[in-house]
Amino acid sequence: MSNLNDLLTQAFEENSAEYQKRGFQRRVGYGTRPAIVHIDMANAWTREGHAFTCENMDTIIPACQSLSEAARAKGIPVIYTTTAYEVTDIEKPNDMGLWVHKIPLETLAVGSEAVQIDSRLEPAEGEIVITKKRASGFAGTNLAQILTAAHVDTVILTGVTAAGCVRHSAEDAIAAGFRPIIAREAVGDRVAGVVAWNLFDMDAKFGDVENTEDIVAYLNSLPDFNEQQPTFKDALTGNPALV
Repeated sequence: MSNLNDLLTQAFEENSAEYQKRGFQRRVGYGTRPAIVHIDMANAWTREGHAFTCENMDTIIPACQSLSEAARAKGIPVIYTTTAYEVTDIEKPNDMGLWVHKIPLETLAVGSEAVQIDSRLEPAEGEIVITKKRASGFAGTNLAQILTAAHVDTVILTGVTAAGCVRHSAEDAIAAGFRPIIAREAVGDRVAGVVAWNLFDMDAKFGDVENTEDIVAYLNSLPDFNEQQPTFKDALTGNPALV
């Protein structure tokens, strides 16, 4: 795997110059009001023995933990997604759709251990877990509504998989007007080379791939999230800060 990653790194470095010459790999940059969105960091992806099990959790879990810790210290929203289905019998009308004919969605039953957020990343009190049916965290969910209501402008994405749910979430985030920042060390997948390729491609087209350490430094530099947030009372009293 190391040889493959070395080859990919060399290829991406060579191709970056061509991309940049054509106007790709621009920076969308950080905004001022971020949220962390952990994509599908549930047991089916993070623990051994599942059809969806991903690699490199020894690196990904600590990276996610460091982002959550920095966010909570500033009152920055931490949101989770998981993927789960009410009806997992392919022979019956179900909420899996045609996607189940491509991947084993029948292993992701609502309420099962498989779809629970990994205990190493257990949501704190008041943190939202969104159950989705599609790849993107935005598709068919109220994620955009939650972010907009909190005046969020930047979505820091972690999780799995790089080629699937993280990528589609980044694409939908930028389409919805949020700045996607993808945490390099906090993203994984199942197959060698897939993470490196998708991080390179997302960075070229849909968001900024940044080192987790740098994202934590950005979070640490921000004022307290709740102190910035306009309240319902402000709106009623005509607070000049809202004008």
